[in-house]
Amino acid sequence: MEEHNPKKYNFYLKGTNGTAVLLIHGITGTPSEMHYLGKGLQKSGFTALCNTLPRHCDTLGELKKVTWQEIEAACIEDLEYLKKDYHKVYVAGLSMGALMSIHLAYRFPADVAGIVALAPTIYYDGWALPKAKIFLNLAWNIPALRNSINIREGWPYGLKDEETRNNIERFYKGAEASKFDNQVLAFGSPFFPLANLYQHHLFTKVVKDELALVKAPILVIHAKEDDMTSPKNARYVYENIGSARKSLLLLDNSYHMITIDKDKDKVAEEVVKFFQNSL
Repeated sequence: MEEHNPKKYNFYLKGTNGTAVLLIHGITGTPSEMHYLGKGLQKSGFTALCNTLPRHCDTLGELKKVTWQEIEAACIEDLEYLKKDYHKVYVAGLSMGALMSIHLAYRFPADVAGIVALAPTIYYDGWALPKAKIFLNLAWNIPALRNSINIREGWPYGLKDEETRNNIERFYKGAEASKFDNQVLAFGSPFFPLANLYQHHLFTKVVKDELALVKAPILVIHAKEDDMTSPKNARYVYENIGSARKSLLLLDNSYHMITIDKDKDKVAEEVVKFFQNSL
């Protein structure tokens, strides 16, 4: 059996232009979802760093213990690590990682030169989510339920690209909550624990209060057909953030996982262009 190593897909891709980008993957996700973007940044001269978030790429029991404060602390550590060697550091994140990117810019305005918010997730209001999700909002206020309910990831798994979706679906459909599978390292958790959803909910309230005070340049990218979080999320960030320089791009051919979906080349191209224009 392959040895389990939660940090297996961490990457630190050295660039040539003296500028670095901290990439932050989504909650319950994995650095693999940011690797294509990281390679695109490196090809254009930027250094790209993405580490596995705390308690991620591990057992489901470990994952559901994570708090947003633990994730924050790990991302601050990565930001400080990059600041030692690079005069300018940008931050880009996916889903909850997008909110963490904004939060870092709020906490460290002198250290974050710019932000890319990819499919920022404030509300889980996408077209593929079950109508019964309102009951989950009630359940997470009861600790015993919050710590026991695991939501199985369902079709279309955030992906419009059928080939990629089929690869992930084969793993997700056969996954068992009681067992760990090393494919979690590549594909992320096949379950979304309610405990993690609750941490995301708590963190969202923090970031919403900070938005108006964030001044760093920002690019917000979201899919028009996002199955998990509607474009309402991107517009909320765009309209409420305090940045004087801000842009909003809506994609035509992806769902939630825009860094690995059909528009991944466009995403990489626009992110690179945004950072280059900020140098």
